[in-house]
Amino acid sequence: MTFRGEDLLLSGAWVLGIGSLIDTIGQTQQTFTHSDQGKDLIVKGNGIEAFGNSLQAIGRTKLFKPERELAQIYTIFGAWLEAAGNSTNAVGVSIELNGAEEEGVKIDTLGSGVQGLGAAFEAVGAFLEEDSSYRELAIIGNSFISLGSFLAAIGNIYVLNEKSIIGERILLVGSWIQVIGAFILLHAITLEVEHIKQEEHEKNPKNGSGNSYPYSYNNYSFSNT
Repeated sequence: MTFRGEDLLLSGAWVLGIGSLIDTIGQTQQTFTHSDQGKDLIVKGNGIEAFGNSLQAIGRTKLFKPERELAQIYTIFGAWLEAAGNSTNAVGVSIELNGAEEEGVKIDTLGSGVQGLGAAFEAVGAFLEEDSSYRELAIIGNSFISLGSFLAAIGNIYVLNEKSIIGERILLVGSWIQVIGAFILLHAITLEVEHIKQEEHEKNPKNGSGNSYPYSYNNYSFSNT
């Protein structure tokens, strides 16, 4: 079975949104309980986000067009960076749960920084795209994800410097900003996929509904009248 690029792109956006929400629920529990409660959800959420970003990267690779080369390279590279960052986050928090808290927080901090950089690359890729109905939303969504990720890295730095309360609060704010960004991006990608399918339908009308005909009744003439 083969999957179309636009289907992978949209599926990845949904998976990313769900993963970021699970991650944020876990971070909210951790912040308000001042304990390890919620870290399991953070690990799972980041793993799901990494999968979502990977699907988006593969989908965009399938949709690659030479005339939009630079923008797409930024976006694909950014998506893979985000996947790497989320995977690193999941590893870091897992290490924390196994007792090596300081080492785990350091790895988690690195992961958030890489994720933020990846989202920034995606925002630049969206900026380089031609004007479209979804371009601005894609820039805003990726910018929110980038900002939230960098805030998460800053929050972890506070935690490492034994300022856990303020650090956890910054982590919580950063996490919610990422959720907002993920769902803005989901809306942008939904519009983008609709645009792609509309273009395909216009090029190949017979591949759409079974009711599309190359000729209209108005152009049909009878010679025997």
